Amino acid sequence: MRKWALSTRPRFAPDILDLASDALVCGVIEAASAPCTAHIQNLDSLRQMPGVVAILTADDVPEHPFTTAGQPEPEPSPYDMKILNSVLRYPGEPIALIAARSEKDIKAVQQYADIAYQPLHGPFHEANPSNVMSQWDLQSEPSSESGGEHFRTTVRVHRVSHMQLEPHAALGYFDEENRLVIVTTTQVPYHVRRIVARALGWPVSRIVVQATDVGGGFGGKQEVIVEPWVALLAVWTKKPVKMILSRRQEFTITRTRHAATLNVESTWNHTTLQSIDLKADVETGPYGSHGPTVAHNMGLKSLPLYRATHYHFHGQVRYTPGPVAGAFRGYGGPQGAMAVETHINQIAHAKGLSPAALRHAILAKKGDALDIFAYDGMVKRQHHSDLRELLEMTMARIQSGPPVGENEGIGLAMSMQASGVPGQELAQVVIHVDEDGSLVVKTGAMDIGQGSKEALARIIYGALDLPVDFIPIYFSMGKTADNGFDYGTYASSTTYVTGYAAFKAARIVRRKMLALARRMSRASSTPLSPLAACWYQVAHASFYGPWRHPIMAQGIAAPTDSPAPFAILAVRLKVHDTGQLDIQQMVMGIDVGKPINPMGLQGQIEGAVVQGLGYALCEELELDDQDGHVRNASLFDYALISPQDIPPLEIIIADHEEQTVPFGGKSAGEVALAPVAPAIVDGIFQARGIWMTELPITMERLWYALQAQHETITR
Repeated sequence: MRKWALSTRPRFAPDILDLASDALVCGVIEAASAPCTAHIQNLDSLRQMPGVVAILTADDVPEHPFTTAGQPEPEPSPYDMKILNSVLRYPGEPIALIAARSEKDIKAVQQYADIAYQPLHGPFHEANPSNVMSQWDLQSEPSSESGGEHFRTTVRVHRVSHMQLEPHAALGYFDEENRLVIVTTTQVPYHVRRIVARALGWPVSRIVVQATDVGGGFGGKQEVIVEPWVALLAVWTKKPVKMILSRRQEFTITRTRHAATLNVESTWNHTTLQSIDLKADVETGPYGSHGPTVAHNMGLKSLPLYRATHYHFHGQVRYTPGPVAGAFRGYGGPQGAMAVETHINQIAHAKGLSPAALRHAILAKKGDALDIFAYDGMVKRQHHSDLRELLEMTMARIQSGPPVGENEGIGLAMSMQASGVPGQELAQVVIHVDEDGSLVVKTGAMDIGQGSKEALARIIYGALDLPVDFIPIYFSMGKTADNGFDYGTYASSTTYVTGYAAFKAARIVRRKMLALARRMSRASSTPLSPLAACWYQVAHASFYGPWRHPIMAQGIAAPTDSPAPFAILAVRLKVHDTGQLDIQQMVMGIDVGKPINPMGLQGQIEGAVVQGLGYALCEELELDDQDGHVRNASLFDYALISPQDIPPLEIIIADHEEQTVPFGGKSAGEVALAPVAPAIVDGIFQARGIWMTELPITMERLWYALQAQHETITR
């Protein structure tokens, strides 16, 4: 019944681009160092080389500033980017765009380009002389309490690469109506349309985006990077232009997770949390894509887990050398959880309590504020569930094994996420009933491997009161020419937001089908059959015969709420004297509302845990101290978790149905990543008495920590 099963047809952008044999190839001349200005001294000669159709520099392109962050208007990220920038701020940034007939011609231009560099000193952007892009200071109501015990924790988290299998790729060409068509692998087709239009200075109606199936995104394809390049060259040459980034370029000119130094301070009265203060110093790279929102989420996705009399969250986002940071699965949650969860664990051990016992005392309860820094007039979200029972179940399962042995420990950490951006979501789903009873569902949301087609299909079947797989459902996703506007697939929004729109559209379809069935029953003087029994007959009658009125409906969802999913991770591990770390068992307690697609849910949790293991133990973009270029920009040098590194994982799903949507589900795709690193940190402390507060916890770094501990003891 499903039409999106494995097939041999081209579904992904690189495959489709390979078939576009008549398209010109887009390439870039990359800056060898930064920050600087660069002048191509033999530009005229390069433009005359065989196979070269166009070479554009910053002098040739529109100077409309924009942000590459795929977010809705009003865009919170700064407009500090142009299609080509006259000041080159990171190694690898394009000096020029090339349109040529083949990759061989592109490489010839890159090889023979004679470039003169002029190093620059001072701030990255003149508008930010101190390189501070954003600052904030958020406080809840001041506490009248004073005194108590005081604790402090500082952690350092690093840059990592998204490492999706499919590289960024796009094709630009003009259709028969002289509209610019962009075929691309993206999570945000409507944002791509708007951002490219802004970069070109065009109205959005002249641009059509056709998103392909996405071979992995993880937030990296919420960014609009290659699309403006192929679009501009298609405009310039009047020919189709395509581009596929190399794996090296994926490391250097796409996006990374934000590095940060976070400091947590708190005051306590026994097991009562009086105040908690989080300060974040966040590195965004030389451009501010997603910087303000990711940085704020470091606190907004960690502090509300716990009940405190007073909350304080302040910090800054700085322009820094190296590659540009952006959206990444968890979106600030992993950085915040590493800081806050490690802090809570340190306090528990200092007080002689188990981390679970301390959390049991301070966890937020149902009805507690989720928006702890809410301002007047803002919709104030609340916690929809209490996690104490799930915490007890998770700990009981991890402790049901053999007693903890020598050099072994059990670590614990928690995390929360959101179901879309609170108060800033919009989804439109259009459903057509075809004459054979099948459904065509149009949406701007994307399936990026997380199974959104399956989840949306199950929501639609439920809304129609039909058995799963009763009728075929065909999806049209990510085509802006369709009537199915959506902010895109990010912020764990698809099930909760797009799913709600799909539910509404399906209920309207059901109502219209029932109305036609009743008319047909009255005309034939026969009893009204259940809708499932007469579905195909009614669908056919909507096109032919006396009741011709094709049935379609649209559903629109713009929720003000964004219920939080939660993850509780317990880890059993052993630390060897060599620094080798053996993770023996992981138990994940999950509260994601009613599971819509149980198999897909399990895959999402497992995938998030694997990414969390990489973040915790081995992945790191290594930057040169001089100019910030990436030193390990290849799969040979960038360490990844391999299948043999993945420990046994047991998943416990809470019995909780979300009440704000009729199908009971909320998000699941991101929440399980964040607790992995702090749970491992806690387990290491319990095993060996060492707090590892800098990621990644490599074997070498752990060995040095053990050696330092040994030297301290033997003095």
